Amino acid sequence: MDYLCHQCAADRQLLNSPPADLLATSYQLDKYLKHTTPDPKYRVQSIFDSTDSQVYRGYVVESLAAGSVELDAQGRTNIVWTAGSPTGFRLEFGRLIAPMDAVKVVLSTSTATIHAFPARATTFIQAHCAHCGRSIIR
Repeated sequence: MDYLCHQCAADRQLLNSPPADLLATSYQLDKYLKHTTPDPKYRVQSIFDSTDSQVYRGYVVESLAAGSVELDAQGRTNIVWTAGSPTGFRLEFGRLIAPMDAVKVVLSTSTATIHAFPARATTFIQAHCAHCGRSIIR
């Protein structure tokens, strides 16, 4: 995987504006419901601290506006943003395990599959942009 700072990702046009409707496809709606509604069927689940679709959109917009970029082995562009405040919770089989304070936006270049989920900033590490060497979070 390669990791880029926000500026290098923007210069390479890897940061698109989010689609007008982040719940336009059944895939996106399924991911939104998975990450806003606790369900004990999931072994591990991260849920946002709000079910409001505008709050969800805000997390996606903030991530695209300030996050670091991960280019994975399959050519997908994902965004990591450390919010600095709570974004949601980690659940295991429906039981609260830990608060989350970051957001990961996956498949960010696809208007049909882009979606986000809360993450824990302590799972990220400091790294350097593969292009310019700036310090980033990945």
